Amino acid sequence: MKILHVLYQSLPDTAGSSIRSRDILMSQKEVGLDVLAITSPFQKSLSEDVDIINDISYYRTYSNDESLKISENKKSFFTKIKKAFQIFTFAQDVYKLAKKENADVIHAHATFFCGLAAKYASLRLGVPCVYEVRSLWEERRKKLSTSLFEKIQLASITFIETLTMKLSTNVIAINKNLYENLLNRNIKKEKLHIVANAVNLNIIKDTKTDNKKLVFGYIGSISPIEGLDLLIETFNDLEKEGNFDNKLLIYGSGTELPKLEQIIKDNNIKNVELKGHVKSEDIYTAYKTIDVIVNPRKKSKIADTVTPLKPLEAMGNKKLVLASDVGGMKELIENEKTGYLFKADDKEDLKKYLLKINEDGISDKFIEDAYNYVKNEKSWLANGEKYKNIYLDLKGLK
Repeated sequence: MKILHVLYQSLPDTAGSSIRSRDILMSQKEVGLDVLAITSPFQKSLSEDVDIINDISYYRTYSNDESLKISENKKSFFTKIKKAFQIFTFAQDVYKLAKKENADVIHAHATFFCGLAAKYASLRLGVPCVYEVRSLWEERRKKLSTSLFEKIQLASITFIETLTMKLSTNVIAINKNLYENLLNRNIKKEKLHIVANAVNLNIIKDTKTDNKKLVFGYIGSISPIEGLDLLIETFNDLEKEGNFDNKLLIYGSGTELPKLEQIIKDNNIKNVELKGHVKSEDIYTAYKTIDVIVNPRKKSKIADTVTPLKPLEAMGNKKLVLASDVGGMKELIENEKTGYLFKADDKEDLKKYLLKINEDGISDKFIEDAYNYVKNEKSWLANGEKYKNIYLDLKGLK
């Protein structure tokens, strides 16, 4: 069975969505499916029109317009319109590739840009179309949408996302909270499935550190929802109090980076280092410098409905995880058993846990319990079988 995946972005980008896509394709290939991918006009190729990554073909459709490149930076209204019009040529590209490759199922991944393009191709070819929802991504824009015009745009996007789900043959959510939210949008229960985030343990290397003092760290996107400003300010407070001289290393890039740089500069903070972007193939070297991964995500609807990948990846790398108690984190971490949870947006509670970990050290049992949880319940190989069964059911082959 051949599956064409329609992606907004993919490797070599290292956002959580790209890592999930990598692992979906690799796990599906491992369970015997024939997989390939096509990416949006907003991502460049590495060299040619087709990039071969992990022995899987990624077909590129880059528009050659630098202003449309994937970025968390705010786009002007005219740029957004320009991007929207790219859907027509992209839909044709998806259709042509699906026809040429004789795809049995077209599997689109958020956003609606991919979902609608995939639906167009599936209608023309008479094959099933799956739409995977990974977050209520319009929720990210709510706090930024202050004017009436911006709110109208947001409402329009929400409507189109819901319409995309309703048009798709099946819809996949990545956790139970998101599943419940989609039910509330009147998506039919019989077409909904859950395939949760997981870890590809096959590609994890030895990341044991040799630090004399515990080093705390963050690896991921530098965006407003991640709460890294709170984390840096807490480290600054602890350093000033004089009983905490541990380092904090932050790996990643994104729109919040200039703000974090300014906080460090204004407060002359010495124990925090911004390490910048790290390539997907070099993530293990970042983990090799860190003992404790901190995910201080802020409380919000998107944080409660999205299960993040990074804590699972950290557990798979046998790192202790300290995270805020937003819904997405609580689904993964059992407090004081497989990691620690502090009260979201609460500096004093975060400070308390940082001091506790520094004083108590890292429990081998915590690390082992967390790793076994990932191995037994969050395996991408098991997810590959779930996808395979969904596709077989769609084709009437079960």
